[in-house]
Amino acid sequence: MSSQTKTYTGGCHCGAIRYSVDLDLSPETNASKCNCSMCLKTNRLSVQVPHPDSQFKLLSPTALSSVPEYQFGSKAQHYHFCDKCGIHVFAYGSYVWEGQEVKNWSINAVTLDPDQGVDLRAFKMGYWDGKEGNWEAGMGEKPYPGGSY
Repeated sequence: MSSQTKTYTGGCHCGAIRYSVDLDLSPETNASKCNCSMCLKTNRLSVQVPHPDSQFKLLSPTALSSVPEYQFGSKAQHYHFCDKCGIHVFAYGSYVWEGQEVKNWSINAVTLDPDQGVDLRAFKMGYWDGKEGNWEAGMGEKPYPGGSY
């Protein structure tokens, strides 16, 4: 872990889902947005959690199976959300890149609790073209058509 790694807390709006995560959220943090309908409509700001088993802890509820999830399309991603207030909190899944399966786990950074010294505006942004399924293009420096900043 980086020397900038700290424990942060976050959760949904109503507090039914709470988590802690150990990450380096310095201004050079890599974050991403996607232009697929799910990410666009939920204003998802993804920050990867490289080692979720050791870096992410679900505080409430305590069992992942108790957090509602939504899947669509290929059903390769699991989007977890609160069924009371509707906030999308974290997601995980896998995809194939250059013939290899890549596992990913991310928090929706907008669900981090305020007043922890995190400035989401300072994150280094990258953009995905999920709307067209154009994953091979990789992360772009500007939003793809239909995406948002």
